[in-house]
Amino acid sequence: MIRIVDVETERTPADYASDTVLRRSVREMQEETTAAVAALGGRTVWMVNSTASGGGVAEMLPKQIGMLRSLGVDVEWGVIEVDSPQFFEFTKEIHNRLHGTGSPEITEAERERYEAVSRDLADALGERLAPEDVLVVHDPQPLAAGALAAAEMGCPSIWRCHIGSEERSPASRAAWDFLEPWIARYDDAVFSLPAYVPEFLAGEATLIPPAIDPYSAKNRPLKPQQAAHVLARAALVETDHPVPQFDGVAQRLQDDGSYAPATEPADFGLLFRPTVCQISRWDRLKGFVPLLEGFARLKREAASDAGTENDSEGGRSAEHRRRIETARLALVGPDPSSVADDPEGREALAELEAAWHDLDSDLRADVAVVLMPPDQFESALVINALQRCATIVAQNSLREGFGLTVTEAMWKRAVLVGSDTGGIGTQLREGTDGRLIPDAADPESVAATLDSVLGARGKWDDWSLNAQRRVTEEYLLFGQVTRWLDAIGSLLE
Repeated sequence: MIRIVDVETERTPADYASDTVLRRSVREMQEETTAAVAALGGRTVWMVNSTASGGGVAEMLPKQIGMLRSLGVDVEWGVIEVDSPQFFEFTKEIHNRLHGTGSPEITEAERERYEAVSRDLADALGERLAPEDVLVVHDPQPLAAGALAAAEMGCPSIWRCHIGSEERSPASRAAWDFLEPWIARYDDAVFSLPAYVPEFLAGEATLIPPAIDPYSAKNRPLKPQQAAHVLARAALVETDHPVPQFDGVAQRLQDDGSYAPATEPADFGLLFRPTVCQISRWDRLKGFVPLLEGFARLKREAASDAGTENDSEGGRSAEHRRRIETARLALVGPDPSSVADDPEGREALAELEAAWHDLDSDLRADVAVVLMPPDQFESALVINALQRCATIVAQNSLREGFGLTVTEAMWKRAVLVGSDTGGIGTQLREGTDGRLIPDAADPESVAATLDSVLGARGKWDDWSLNAQRRVTEEYLLFGQVTRWLDAIGSLLE
């Protein structure tokens, strides 16, 4: 079935324009979209994806839809709901194949199940559509359903792909071969990066990078006291003052394998110790385990340096060594059961838990594996506060579609360490906006990059300011909405 998601328009363009930092971007959007909105002539634009929570797509759509509505566009959001767990297991495998991993073999039973489920979804979607509507379908899960429904209704259609890989492999070629007949039925295809466009769409696809809402709960300005208050409410920091906690607080992995409020067995030191923090959904491709192993390697190296004088050229200063010795690593993600279209989340988290338990006890105390509060709004506030309080925000993805967690941290003027893959390397310019990890799968490479950043305190302000400027110019909501209206307008012409 197709579930309609209710979206409230939280802010108008005038609200954003009251911020002097955003005023120019808002005005440019308004000036450039007036004709495109008029050309729609009251048509409804349908956005269809696989989940209303969890992951970058579900986070972007409400803000994008709200802004489009503020500009006068009629937009609806539909989410597919499927009873077959095997359907999402298969589409997750397609997701991994597009990133270049997994087996290239696709069985006839998998094809038949995907087509049968898609046929039912197409019937449900067709009941919602009118011939003059515009259908925008996101990623592989609803791809075939959208293609069938659009063809039967005769409405214009766009497929939006948020994932991909710069390199082709047998797995990725098998995935594109499977998807190509369905993609061919759409009038246009939209990708985040040129490198992700498959050969059969070369020169024909539209490019629209993802973007963030600078005033969402995850990105809005927070004063230091507000950030500390959010962390205290989520049980991520201890306080002597009475603070009402969220209904569901953050949970931290314990030595016995259970989860307890994140201040147990003791406060982790988020506000007072150098902290490296990565926040992502639990996915093997996010590189949590090599980040953990790289951090542990760096800590061991610093411990072996203790008592030596390494202030000579090429060595660590005493301040540098002290920063490493006191550093902590926070690996943060959602409760995997809350992300409906990612059945591998629990397995990826279990692998990270096992790697954490393999650490010596003193290193385990320096690494926190944390599940965020279950409430979506409260979880967004926690991410905001964590990224603002962290000394370094990391995104060690082995493969990445675009990496909005990087965009969000850049907007907050965080010190960034990211892997040189996908959209991360596009956003984060090496040595200008932060540092790129040459090989995210190699703990030694991770350790060396973290070491260099912790030793470059004098460059942090320059990197963080450049990062925020880059997001302002390239990756805010206003530019994304303008590009979408341009794409839809070109389609209607």
